[in-house]
Amino acid sequence: MRVLVALAALVTIPFAVSVAQGQGQGHDAAHCAARTAKHPSKDINKCPAPAQTPPPPVQPPVDPPVQPPVDPPVQPPVDPPQPPVEPPACAVSSSLSGPLSIVGRVQDAATGNGLGNWCITITEVSGLGSATAVTDPSGNYSFAGVPDGEYLTCEVMKAGWQQTFPTVMFGGVPCASGLGWDFPMWGMDASFVNFKNLQL
Repeated sequence: MRVLVALAALVTIPFAVSVAQGQGQGHDAAHCAARTAKHPSKDINKCPAPAQTPPPPVQPPVDPPVQPPVDPPVQPPVDPPQPPVEPPACAVSSSLSGPLSIVGRVQDAATGNGLGNWCITITEVSGLGSATAVTDPSGNYSFAGVPDGEYLTCEVMKAGWQQTFPTVMFGGVPCASGLGWDFPMWGMDASFVNFKNLQL
């Protein structure tokens, strides 16, 4: 009987050692790999295959959303600033009727540029009538439909200006403001009845 117990003990001890060394079932691949590293002579094929973790699914690259081009707001065209329109310095009028004309120019004495919107008056000295004209942007003025006679031609001075021509020496005669011209028509048109002024 003692022999049987000893024999059974001899059989049981190797089995227990085998289980303790991890050769039995119930051990994972990590334990098996560690055991094989200690005992390289053991058959590694007895280890269970390591559990395979599936790789994460590959996500296709996501392009950033395409923003439509933003056009700048359309600005309405801007007209260049217009110089202020100066109202006429005086009303154009005439009580004369005839075949002749009187023309001249009003100039800036400093620059020689024409002075627009200046009033010029003519008066027939014997009482035939009078007329008023306004110079254009180039400083020119004209009277048409003038009868033959003797005329006093004057300019209406503006504030801030001083007349420099005509002068007494060059035949200027007194007008309501400054000097003017007094001449007979003698049946012909009169030209170059000019005035010059200097801004103060």
